[in-house]
Amino acid sequence: MTKQATRYIFEKIKDALLHSGYEVVLSAKMVVAKGEYVRFREAKGYIAPDELRIYINKNIGINDRVITLVHELLHELYPSWRELRVENQSKQIFKHLTVSQLGFLQFFVMTKSEIDAALKRHQAHSPLC
Repeated sequence: MTKQATRYIFEKIKDALLHSGYEVVLSAKMVVAKGEYVRFREAKGYIAPDELRIYINKNIGINDRVITLVHELLHELYPSWRELRVENQSKQIFKHLTVSQLGFLQFFVMTKSEIDAALKRHQAHSPLC
């Protein structure tokens, strides 16, 4: 995948996150049907278009959460793509993200405590003004 192709798809993903109404929900449980939950096992995420929610397994690493978010949004953006293509493309997109693109996506899949810890680490390494 070229940088230009990654940039194009990233813009579509960004637009979907900002304007589609989808809420990203970090959970150790996955909704299967209204009112029913099951524990995430092998599943990393699930998109529920009727609810406008994307469920991401909060027990996986942050980078895996980013890949999963991209994966689920690719299902929404390209419904004709088969699972293998979505899986491969989400990993390729992840590999080609710029630092700012990665940071944008990480914001949606990090818990408040993870964001706070990352900000503290950044402050500890930033030069004083």
